[in-house]
Amino acid sequence: MAKVWYLKVSFCCSVGSTSPDEAVAQTRADRPQPLMKLRHLEYFVAAAEELNFTHAADRLHVSQPPFSKQIQDLEGELGVNLFQRERKGVALTAAGKAFLIDAREILRACEQAVKKAQRINRGELGELTVGHMAALTHEFLGQVLERWQKVSPGIVIDCVEMDPETQERALLDGRIAVGILVLGDRPILELLRVQLLMEHPVTVALPKSHPQAALPEIRLPILKEQPFIGLNRMYPAYGDWLQTVCQQSGFSPRIVREADGAATALAFVAAGLGVALVSEPIKKFPTRHVVFKDLVAPQPVRIPLGAVWKKNGLYSGVVSKFVKTLSQVCALTA
Repeated sequence: MAKVWYLKVSFCCSVGSTSPDEAVAQTRADRPQPLMKLRHLEYFVAAAEELNFTHAADRLHVSQPPFSKQIQDLEGELGVNLFQRERKGVALTAAGKAFLIDAREILRACEQAVKKAQRINRGELGELTVGHMAALTHEFLGQVLERWQKVSPGIVIDCVEMDPETQERALLDGRIAVGILVLGDRPILELLRVQLLMEHPVTVALPKSHPQAALPEIRLPILKEQPFIGLNRMYPAYGDWLQTVCQQSGFSPRIVREADGAATALAFVAAGLGVALVSEPIKKFPTRHVVFKDLVAPQPVRIPLGAVWKKNGLYSGVVSKFVKTLSQVCALTA
């Protein structure tokens, strides 16, 4: 076999394009290389730190011959000598010293990756995206995040403003983990888990110039001839809800404009385009030309706000913990 090998090398040399050393190196490079395993790196680091294969093998609780074989395999795979063999042990070569730095870093990164995966599995680390409507959560969401930071500092909460319908779709698609929205009898909510957080009283938003603006409270029948501002995007099925509430007082509301959110609704009210029935947190919005009055109706009128999340979701343990924190804070602020 040796004759054949050298004949091949001689042939390559005779062409004048490759030296014998280059030909051998190229032949090695062309061979399929085995994949390096973490065990090789663990053995190498132990040997590099002990500078004695026997002591390193004892440290890893393995016998010395298989340990030495793993080191030889590693050197053969790399194509370099990592150790210089001496009478009383070994010493690192220049390549070995450089490889030790990277090997330690790789093992450290692997250890951190394992710990990170275990913490995520225990619900101690990760990220949770929460959909919400700022108009209805501005009173308590900051307190929720502050408390969450204390109990679960490893879980980052990302809050995204969304209207209720967008939240529901995002929950089913997995784009958010929790939604905070106005509840109702929408069929889609049957596919999700729901937790009531609080029920907001309803207040009447009137322009300052309105004839009833000076009254301490507004009885619903007084508004039977008034134009109303709709809020279907903010409160799902708002039109149906408003129709039911007003019919209890003997009239059907006339919705003249549809607003896409609280700020737009209040702008319409300030302009004198109509009145609006909104939940109590909207009273905190800075408005110069709008007044808010308590609503008096035949039956108490409240708007339920709740947390919604996907059944058997990916981070169900963390979600349940967050919803619990949410409920606790809301109970204190309700």
